[in-house]
Amino acid sequence: MKRITFLLLISFLSQYLFASDSLLCIKSIPIKGHLFSTDPIGNIYVVQSNNSLIRYNEKGDSTGIFNDIKKGKITQIDATNPLRLLLFFTDYQQIIILDNLLSQKAILRFANMGIIRVPCIAGSADGNIWMYDPTAGNLIKINDKQNILFTSSVRNVLPNPIDPIFMVEQDRTLFVVDTIAGVKKFDSYGFYNTTFPIHTKQVQYVNDYLLYYHAPYLYSYNLRSTLEKKMDLPEPDDILQVRMERNKVFILRKKSLDIYLYSTQ
Repeated sequence: MKRITFLLLISFLSQYLFASDSLLCIKSIPIKGHLFSTDPIGNIYVVQSNNSLIRYNEKGDSTGIFNDIKKGKITQIDATNPLRLLLFFTDYQQIIILDNLLSQKAILRFANMGIIRVPCIAGSADGNIWMYDPTAGNLIKINDKQNILFTSSVRNVLPNPIDPIFMVEQDRTLFVVDTIAGVKKFDSYGFYNTTFPIHTKQVQYVNDYLLYYHAPYLYSYNLRSTLEKKMDLPEPDDILQVRMERNKVFILRKKSLDIYLYSTQ
């Protein structure tokens, strides 16, 4: 089954000549959410309008909820590790770490570190956390005890300041979405590599491709060939966010979360 799923994804990325009829809606979940993410095993995490977090499995069945809404508005979900979910609260400048049961394990507060205005964060494969300090212009990696493990200066290697709104680490590569220049690529030590001319709010990285949504299409960008292709999406007028995991496309709309099976037939 995993082999079939992998081949479907490779076919998706290599052909990328799409129409909306290549997507079959298998479930529509009535929900008013403003943000969602997915993890590598197919779980879906949706932040509802009341700021509670609800988890669904890949079939769309509810499997858990985190509803400590007193913590403020959730502005980012990092679900790259389904056993260690990171919730970022920009207004309160804090991260809540949840386990696979959606139980709270830790709270990290940047004020305790003397760092302010952190715009985005990302989980790391080594179990630590990336953050960006706009005041100093540094990428910083910290552990769960808020100890700074190392710092990489972005300001000293780039001619212009960056304005990150999203970051994600996948395959030990850190991708930072910059509102000014596009998507910047860093290695696992925070050293700058290159910039891709992509303008979006979030990205996913899969097998040398960046997947991202820019209304009204879902795009793939080949990091090797720089070839970019796009996919038509059904009912594009009310789309808030799009993600893909394996052979499914997930679309968050104003009043629903729709799960589509992608087919190359």
